[in-house]
Amino acid sequence: MIASLTQMLPTIAALAILGLGATSVLCWRQWQMTRAAKRLALGEAARLRVSEQRFRHLADAAFEGIVIHRRGVILDVNARLARMLGYRPEDLVGRKLHDLTDPAMHDILTAHLKALEAGEQQGDSAQVAQPKESETLLRHADGSVITADIYARPLPYEGGDARVIIVRDTRERKAAEERIRHLAHHDGLTGLPNRALFRDRLIQAVARAKRSGTTVAVISLDLDKFRTVNEIGGTEAGDALLREVALRLGDSIRADDTVARISGDEFAIIQVGVSHPDGPAVLANRLVKAMAQPFALKQLAEPLVVGASVGIALFPEDGACGDSLMRAAEEARARAKEAGRGTYRFFEPEMDRRLVERRKLEADLRQALAADHLELFYQPLADCRSVSVQGFEALLRWRHPERGMVSPAEFIPLAEECGLINAMGAWVLRTACREAATWPAHISVAVNLSPVQFRQPDLAAEILAILAETGLVPQRLELEITEGVLIVEPERTLATLNELKAAGVRISLDDFGTGYSSLSYLQRFPFDKLKIDRSFIHAMESHAGSMAIVRAVIALGRSLHLAVTAEGVETEKQLVLLQAQACDQAQGYLLGKPVPAAEARHLIADNRPLLPRVQAAE
Repeated sequence: MIASLTQMLPTIAALAILGLGATSVLCWRQWQMTRAAKRLALGEAARLRVSEQRFRHLADAAFEGIVIHRRGVILDVNARLARMLGYRPEDLVGRKLHDLTDPAMHDILTAHLKALEAGEQQGDSAQVAQPKESETLLRHADGSVITADIYARPLPYEGGDARVIIVRDTRERKAAEERIRHLAHHDGLTGLPNRALFRDRLIQAVARAKRSGTTVAVISLDLDKFRTVNEIGGTEAGDALLREVALRLGDSIRADDTVARISGDEFAIIQVGVSHPDGPAVLANRLVKAMAQPFALKQLAEPLVVGASVGIALFPEDGACGDSLMRAAEEARARAKEAGRGTYRFFEPEMDRRLVERRKLEADLRQALAADHLELFYQPLADCRSVSVQGFEALLRWRHPERGMVSPAEFIPLAEECGLINAMGAWVLRTACREAATWPAHISVAVNLSPVQFRQPDLAAEILAILAETGLVPQRLELEITEGVLIVEPERTLATLNELKAAGVRISLDDFGTGYSSLSYLQRFPFDKLKIDRSFIHAMESHAGSMAIVRAVIALGRSLHLAVTAEGVETEKQLVLLQAQACDQAQGYLLGKPVPAAEARHLIADNRPLLPRVQAAE
């Protein structure tokens, strides 16, 4: 046995060696596999760290706030949410959602979290997985409230279920929406309610008054000298005045009343709870006095008294609805202006009839312009010495089919107010130029331009186009403007006049002496002629001061090489006085009234002095 074992020792030794080798191989292989697994694990961990870091960067770069919570306890937040609430991200982890929301939202949040927990316990996956979108109120670290939109949905997180909430700060959006709403119902210049909001409040006030059997007063107010302020100080002064007026009106009414800016310099007030007409009268008188106090504007050299005219209408006596009350108050305001301005008037039924007539007149004027039913009359412009015709001033006339001749003093302001003046002015200029083109070459035509027409950016181009169309040479056209045109946007006016002057058109300053009469205008603007206002001509026979002014204007014109025309010459003595001062030109009933185009052509064809003809007619 021992001998047999002895013989097997080499074999046993060999097998042992082989066994040990196999074990070593297996161990080595296991070691390699373990090492590879560790490398894979380390690599995966590194990739996970990179992925997690990338996700963190993306989350922190988001414009919305992100919060992850489980049953109302915060697990993680991004940097945007922390900044939105005024915290560091690590300060929020572990806190409850209730800590981030305004107390007003706590009950809603609690109910929401309970509903989610109940859904989880009952296995209601639809309830839990359903995305939620809503508005909420958050609380900043400084205690201020933040309006926000939130969007929540489930999210697997660290081996468990959680929910992610996307938070969008809506403060800027809501502020912008509020600004838009405010601008839609308020005047951008004064901050007062505008016409739309005023009308809405008036409808509500009338409805309440109907139910309670009370009275509502509507007060319409506009400024008496707003145009003057604009002409002296420009639109900046006008805007500053309107803001000051708004403040004074706001200080004059009760908290329950409403004051609004309707348009331009027109304001309106709703006075509620009126028990007696004395109430609106007292308020109207207070408004008139407030507007009569001087306004000190930095755009004006001295404080200016503007004044206001006020109209009052009462519900239900003067109108059954807001619109009718507003019309009645506006008509009463117009009556206050007729009474001398700076006062107030109550509406009277007779005013309604006049308002209807005015609207009809506006409609008729539009129709007359569209149907070419307007007429031009021509008044002679005579050489002061020889009394011979040198030209004609074109004057617009309207022969109404029912009312007969309507005064220009009535329909020209109406055309300016209702937006017809530009079209009407173009018609006058075209008709006058076409007629003048048939006259002898030495006879000119003068046409008045409204200040409103100078608001057209292409006025000069329009005038030159009409000259080309009608064939009248520019040197035979004289454009008459008033001093008020020079004050509003003087740079644009100067550019327009210079363009016309360069083309050969003559420029005349009408009614000289009645406006601001700044001598700087004569230096700055390219005038060819001054026209002395008729008020000085009328008074110069009996008033030494008027005669001195006439004499001074003629001398001024001569020294500046400007022709001078005297308007409103009605007596031979006036003409003789003007001739003695070597006035260049005269115009007035003594020399000829405005006549239709055919009669003007007869005067030109006669080619005789005008004065004998006038004397013979008398």
